[in-house]
This record gives sequence, structure tokens and C-alpha cells, in this order.
Amino acid sequence: MNEGMENLKQIEELTEDRTRLIKIVDKLEQRISTLEKVLASHAKCIGQLQEEKFIPIRKDQIDEIEKELEK
Repeated sequence: MNEGMENLKQIEELTEDRTRLIKIVDKLEQRISTLEKVLASHAKCIGQLQEEKFIPIRKDQIDEIEKELEK
């Protein structure tokens, strides 16, 4: 009987750990999504500035940035 209670306690602890991990993963997914939006916005701004010739960027620099973003 005592072993059964220990097993139940372990199951409850594992369930609590699982719930905590799910919350952490959800927060991380939200932060990643926000960062992706900010990155896209910054890339758009950089593109606009480049078109307006405020920032001279070489083609090889753009290729390098795109490769880094794909990782």
C-alpha cells in the first residue's frame, strides 16, 4: 500500500513538472514569435534605407545576413 502511495506521489510530481515545462515552452514560443516580428520589421526598415541610399550595403553583405537568418 505504501508503495502505491509513493507511485501516486511521483506521478503527481511528474504531472506538475510537465505543466511547468509546457508553460515555459509557451513563453519561449511567444518570445520567439515576437523576435521574428521585430526582426522582419528591422529588415524592412534596412531595406527601405538601402533603397534610399542612406546605408550603403554590398551584395555580399546582404547574402551573408540572409545566410545567418536561415540558420
